[in-house]
Order: sequence, then C-alpha cells, then structure tokens
Amino acid sequence: MDDLRLSLRLLRAFMFAVDNGSITGAATALNVAPSAVAAALDRVEAEFGTSLVVRARARGITATPAGRALAARIRPLIEDYSNVMQEGYALSQGLRGTLNIGYYAPVAPAFLPIILQKLQKQSLDLKFNLQECDNKTAQSGLLDGTLDIALFAGDDLLTGVETRPLMDLPPYALLPEGHALATADVLQFSDLSNVPLVLLDLPVAGAYVRGLFRTTGVTPDIVATVSSVEMVRSLVGAGMGAAVLNMRPRTTLSYGGDALRAIPLIDGASLNLVSGRAAGAPRRLVQVFQDTLHSWFNSPAALDLIAQPPRPGQAGSDQP
Repeated sequence: MDDLRLSLRLLRAFMFAVDNGSITGAATALNVAPSAVAAALDRVEAEFGTSLVVRARARGITATPAGRALAARIRPLIEDYSNVMQEGYALSQGLRGTLNIGYYAPVAPAFLPIILQKLQKQSLDLKFNLQECDNKTAQSGLLDGTLDIALFAGDDLLTGVETRPLMDLPPYALLPEGHALATADVLQFSDLSNVPLVLLDLPVAGAYVRGLFRTTGVTPDIVATVSSVEMVRSLVGAGMGAAVLNMRPRTTLSYGGDALRAIPLIDGASLNLVSGRAAGAPRRLVQVFQDTLHSWFNSPAALDLIAQPPRPGQAGSDQP
C-alpha cells in the first residue's frame, strides 16, 4: 500500500482556503499563519500535478473546477475524521458505548444486575454485553480486546492482565433442609466423608473442590458432576447429596422449589475473586464500572454472597 503523502492537516487547509476564497481567511479560521495555508495549497497541487486554485494578488483565491471537485471530496473525509475523534474522546471521557464484561462467578446474577442498573441510571447511552466464561477465556478476552473487564478467580494470571481483589470466598457445604448436618453452625470436610457429593465441575471450581478434599485428607463420594450452579442446587435440594461451593445467591430455594442450607466449612482455603482488565489506561466507562463494582463489594450487601460462621453470641448458622 502506498504511503499516505498528504496529511489531513494539509487537506483541511486546502478545503478551508477553497471555502473562504482567501488564504488569509482560511488562516484566520484555522488559527495558523497564512504562509502555512499557502504551503498547503502548494503541496496539494504538487501531489496531484494540476492547478487547483487561481491566486489573486490580494491573497484571494478562486478554485478551478478540479479544485472545487477535490474540495467536495475532502469535506466528508474531514467530517468523518472529526466524528471519529469525538467518538474516541467520548470513549475515554463519557459513559456511553458498549461495555463487554466476562465473568467466571457462578452467582454473578446475584450482584451484576444491581451494579449495571446503577450505571444505566447515569446514562441511557450505555449497552452491556455479558459473557459467562472460565478463567482462561476471560483473560484471553481481555488481552485480545473482546472483553473490557472480567470477574474471575485470581489464579494463573496471564502476562498483561491487571487485577484488583474483590473478595475472598470461603467454602461452604450446601445441604437440603432436613439433612442431618443442616442444623450445624459450622462443618469440617471430615463431616462430609460419608456424604454423597454433587460436584460443580467447571474449570477452576472442580479442581479447587477436589484440592480441598485432598488437602483435608477426605475422599469425596462424587455421585454427579454438573456444569451449572443451579443444577447443583437443584440436585442437592432433591436429596442427591451435598455440594461444596463458595458463592451463594440471595435465595434459599432451588429451581425445583426445595429449601437449602449453606453451612460454612471452616477448614478449607478461600477462593479469591478479582476483577481484571488489560494493562494500560482504560476508557472511562471501564474505570467507572470497575470502581462501582469494587464499591459494592465493600458494602455490607456483598457479605450475603458468602456463608460465614455465626459471630460470638449469635445463635444458628448464617443463612441467606
């Protein structure tokens, strides 16, 4: 491809000179010296090898038919450039456009809608594209530009991804109401040694739960592996077994209408939830969303997402 030998600045000066019929008038409109406009006319004419304007002694000019035709072609080019620049500034400074969010957080529906609705109140020009993904897909999306920001477990970070911690998510045992262990305030993994297990077998989650059992020396009796949290909850509610999860929704019922209990497991390592984006300065919409997200996670409402042991003097387990 040939080099672009005429800059937009030169073409814009030519167009202004033709529109004003004057080198000095164009110079005043562009806030440059008349000599700069005259030089631009010379450069454009030299490039195309034809006379485009007729110069008068008092620095007035008259465009030739070829000059008028060229100015007419340049005008939409300059207008398009101006529109592109305005849209670019809006991306960095305004709350408009589409925010592409990836999430590896099984109960993200419990909190993302609240945050997105808060942003939408600030601007009706916002649109959202939400994609459920695993850790690797989320980070790859950040690096290739298909995602603006992602929520995922902060393990195995890829170079070029910057993260901020959101919350430590301790494990809990999900049990059907009425189960022999469901009345406990807290549990240990040894309590699950003879309990059938429904495993959320997603990248990170499956390996994480298996690692917890291995670390605590308990061999799980896995009776079902599934790929969605709600299927885990429904199978547990139906009495298929227990499950080990980290985040909980704001309901104690499964899709099947069965009541569930979330009991903290006190001898398991937490999963670290983070927000991530590609390194470098983000556009303003991304920064505002990330700040709003972290502000929400620092609020008391975020604690509803985890099962916590009861505080001293507090009876009963901490349930949603």
